Amino acid sequence: MSLVLALAATAGCKDTPPSTPVAAEPRPAPPPPRAHLQKLRGQVTVKRANGDEWVRATEKMALFASDKVATAEGARVELVFRTGGTVTVGENALVGLAETGALAGQAPTDVTVLQGRVDAVLQRPDRQTLSVDTPEATVRAGREVVFQ
Repeated sequence: MSLVLALAATAGCKDTPPSTPVAAEPRPAPPPPRAHLQKLRGQVTVKRANGDEWVRATEKMALFASDKVATAEGARVELVFRTGGTVTVGENALVGLAETGALAGQAPTDVTVLQGRVDAVLQRPDRQTLSVDTPEATVRAGREVVFQ
């Protein structure tokens, strides 16, 4: 019986090179940031969409869909969107970056103001748009300003 097992074990061995390992499928690239922070003043914190903790914001910190930004008393920060618009978030504010896609039947929103005040600026309104949503209204600026 041991002879048969030995033959079976050696019969499986061949002098062929090992097969080439199959390459794993590349992971899709992460989405580009929707905006980044600049001109931080005072206590500014960020809560990532996939996180539970608020972290201290840093200059040029990238912001992604559904991230939230909060400012304390006396604080402020600018959100600079890759599409060109800038939103200045004042003190004691809470804003969220919109998800990447719009809900069915609705236009996309860039920023949702949950608390506080924001000021928005477009450098090239003829080529850029920016949409700010609040509990009371949505303002879309660009070639024309629309209040809903």
